[in-house]
Amino acid sequence: GDIAFVHDSGALTGLAARNADLRIVVVDNDGGGIFSFLPQHDLPEFETLFGTPHGLDLVAVARAHGVTAERVDDTSTLKDALASGETRVLIVPVDRNASVACHRELWAAVAAALGR
Repeated sequence: GDIAFVHDSGALTGLAARNADLRIVVVDNDGGGIFSFLPQHDLPEFETLFGTPHGLDLVAVARAHGVTAERVDDTSTLKDALASGETRVLIVPVDRNASVACHRELWAAVAAALGR
């Protein structure tokens, strides 16, 4: 996720000079999105307690280390970028609330398919 990427971004130093066949995909929900799946998400003070917004342009962070980076807003662009053969960072923006809603729909569909 994005917070791990920010925390470990120093590891990108020198990556561009290596001949690595590597694509790094970063889910960018502006920090703390994993906590949105927990019951405390419904608390009024959730964002204050569990949100960890970084407000950073992660493409710029990667580029500052000399690594090709781009924001990917759709699956066809992501598929092409993954197949590029070039070392690059792919930033995939995700809305926290939309992600939780989508997952809940998928979980309900799986439960229904399993007869639960």
